[in-house]
Amino acid sequence: MNDKKKFKAQGKFLITGEYAVLNNVPALAMPLKLNQYLEISDRDDQVITWKSYNKNGDLWYQLATNVPDLCSDSINCSNPISLKLSKILNTALQLSSNNSLRGFDAVMTLDFDRHSGMGTSSTLISLISQWLGCNPYQLQFKCFGGSGYDIACARASKSLVYSYNNADPVVEEVTFDPAIKECIFFVYLNRKQDSRDSIAQFNRELLTDDLREELTNMPQGFISASNNVSEFNKYIDRHEEIISSLIGLLPIKKQLFEDYEGSIKSLGGWGGDFVMATGGVDARDYFKDKGYNEILEWDEVALKT
Repeated sequence: MNDKKKFKAQGKFLITGEYAVLNNVPALAMPLKLNQYLEISDRDDQVITWKSYNKNGDLWYQLATNVPDLCSDSINCSNPISLKLSKILNTALQLSSNNSLRGFDAVMTLDFDRHSGMGTSSTLISLISQWLGCNPYQLQFKCFGGSGYDIACARASKSLVYSYNNADPVVEEVTFDPAIKECIFFVYLNRKQDSRDSIAQFNRELLTDDLREELTNMPQGFISASNNVSEFNKYIDRHEEIISSLIGLLPIKKQLFEDYEGSIKSLGGWGGDFVMATGGVDARDYFKDKGYNEILEWDEVALKT
């Protein structure tokens, strides 16, 4: 064993602009202080090993192969995860013009559960791009598609307004540290949402100029209203109403929590993962009583700036 390298990439929450961000609508996103980590130990031979651990320490994926098989795309063809990993690594090598890969041992660990929707795939892309020296957005677009806002979050130092800009991303860091953060919390719905499936629900023909302008103003609206719960709730409710009209689905509050007094907003693809809710201390009990026990407070997840 020789050199050992360590990398980290942050998870994310998408606060505004879900679906519409791919149509060049600016989106407000927040990086999390929960990371995925990659440790690479170089070898003197052609052997490659890869081990990925979930938050609880369980080994959920492992691979043993060699450099020639990796580079010939014949890596563990029966395993779709191995095929995807092979594609990511080979694409990263092409983007970085790195033709001198040798054997290595890779270990990946997580601060968040891999099913939570906090960005297991985007952090993987960021980690590999850091390691092999390629453009993370290009790697993301070639391997997964999507808008790339999660790639921006992976190494951001604070919240940001992200513009897809026809696959030429523009990122503006902003201060989003709500005075009402004790009234904002995140609830895990435990219904994993596939990003590519959810994007297909979006009907861009319904995105009128007026709605585009309203969504474009949402990031600043959320920031400006974040010192007043009632104003913040108005932005949440209106944003849910707009996206509902564009994807033909009821907002999650109307689906599951219609009698809840505060506001609830889907984060990212509708139908699963985490939602953002507003309410006092007792509001957490509402969700717990319904069986939603994974509730995270703002300061538990938000990256300190």
